[in-house]
Amino acid sequence: MKILVAVKRVIDYNVKIRVKADHSDVDLTNVKMAMNPFCEIAVTCCRGSPR
Repeated sequence: MKILVAVKRVIDYNVKIRVKADHSDVDLTNVKMAMNPFCEIAVTCCRGSPR
């Protein structure tokens, strides 16, 4: 059986978020991105042993 899991990339939770000078958006330059923790759980469950 094939299972499709959508994964979202978000800013790593250990990184301090910086706001742009004009306060219009988050500054994403040189920011570490990671997989959403909930998506990581879903991928782990899909790859795990069968029940």
